[in-house]
Amino acid sequence: MMAMQKARRIQFGRGLLGIVIGGLCLWLSLRGLDLAEVRAALLQARMPWLAAALAAVVAVAFIKSARWWFLYPRSFRPVSWLSTFPVLMTAQMLNVLVPLRLGEIARVGLMLQEHVSAGSTLSTIVVEKSLDLLAVGCLIILILPTAVLPDWFPLSSGMSMGFSGVVLLAALLVIWIGRAWLKGLAGRILGFRGWLPERWQARLMRLVSEILDGLGALTDLRCALPVVALTVGNWLASIFTMIAMLAAFGLPVQWHVALVLSLTIYLSNLVPTPPALVGVIGAVTVMTLRWFEIVRVEATALGLALNVVLISPLVILGGWSTWQRFSKLTQGNFKERWAWSLGLKKHP
Repeated sequence: MMAMQKARRIQFGRGLLGIVIGGLCLWLSLRGLDLAEVRAALLQARMPWLAAALAAVVAVAFIKSARWWFLYPRSFRPVSWLSTFPVLMTAQMLNVLVPLRLGEIARVGLMLQEHVSAGSTLSTIVVEKSLDLLAVGCLIILILPTAVLPDWFPLSSGMSMGFSGVVLLAALLVIWIGRAWLKGLAGRILGFRGWLPERWQARLMRLVSEILDGLGALTDLRCALPVVALTVGNWLASIFTMIAMLAAFGLPVQWHVALVLSLTIYLSNLVPTPPALVGVIGAVTVMTLRWFEIVRVEATALGLALNVVLISPLVILGGWSTWQRFSKLTQGNFKERWAWSLGLKKHP
């Protein structure tokens, strides 16, 4: 009970800190600006390019859900990758709206409703995060010879993330190779002097086995190749989003500017963030574009629009996916049905 209360206090503190950071970022972005000029810059944005940016964000969502499907071992994999899409949308909606990072918990809960075990889902999330860390490191190495990074760019953090991704993937491979020994060790620990009831021993042993077996998805070439291709596609679509936004506001379209902006927004998630990333995306955009000598009014207008472009599809798709589950429920009270629809509670 004490541990749960402490965890809740930490989560609450993180959420409160995120709101404070968001408010500070929003104030810094707008401080000293003529809001009428910012509004005029927003109204001059080219709608076709904004639509292209929105389409790219939706494409990223589909790419991520397909990659997640391929990360499941074939023995645990859902029937269709389309089943992972609504789950991922609900999870991402929770992550951007609730500053407590409930999305990963929701993914486990919602996939259980799809008859996919918790252990196999946990293993896919671990591998997925490791791949993302590795991808960030590779992109930073790619951009170093061709672009001057801002003085404030968290280069060391980005390189550390890439190195961590390599180490994690290597560690996961070693764990998977030694899974038989680890299963035996887990069985001996769980069964030691009968300290756990047999029912709990069986449940925990099954969870350990599912996690260990799931870590080997990338050892199958038929899984690894699509995962790598989809990871590349994910970042290409993300960079295209930034290119489309630059074009929408009539700014110079340069791939290295778009890449640096994509990376800085991704790395901004290292700190606690407010709901819908309000203020954070705008501040990061202004800081990045000002380094590349783009007028502050235009940079601020782009940042405000980018916040809407990046967040609104996730909220709309996540809300639609959640509503689809909620509307099919007939048991339980209103609160229980919503909790189940979000993957935060067992079926009523």
